[in-house]
Amino acid sequence: MRETSIDGRPMHHSIVYLSTPTFTPEQAASTVRAIVGEARERNATFGITGTLIATEHHFAQVIEGRREAIDPLMANILRDPRHSDVTILRHETIAPRRFTGWSLAYQGRSAYFESFIRVLASASEPQPRDVARLVDLMVRLAAPHPRQPSRNLGSA
Repeated sequence: MRETSIDGRPMHHSIVYLSTPTFTPEQAASTVRAIVGEARERNATFGITGTLIATEHHFAQVIEGRREAIDPLMANILRDPRHSDVTILRHETIAPRRFTGWSLAYQGRSAYFESFIRVLASASEPQPRDVARLVDLMVRLAAPHPRQPSRNLGSA
């Protein structure tokens, strides 16, 4: 049975989680590249959208889609030896999706991103406003950027 909202749009499940990479800094580039490649292919196959931030110390990810696709994906994520300490920050029903067009948007290492994640990772009880700030950042990173009009700088 497909869940729908009051206005008839399909409902989707969304999970936001943090985890800690288990690989060395020397392995980071190739390991994260492999994770992103695998996730994009798998997510496209199962109709999952989302985004991933991978910093030196953490992963932060949002996945969204039908419950039948999200539940087995999350089970695989929990078993993946490339990270540990998986902490689910939010599990909710949403409509519409926030990452339409992305099987997986990806943003790599940055001290700026780490500052958003560190607040959540160090809290004994992550605050909903801090989770919302992280998700908002991820939505903005995945948003398409409008093209700037080209300017003809030559003389007429």
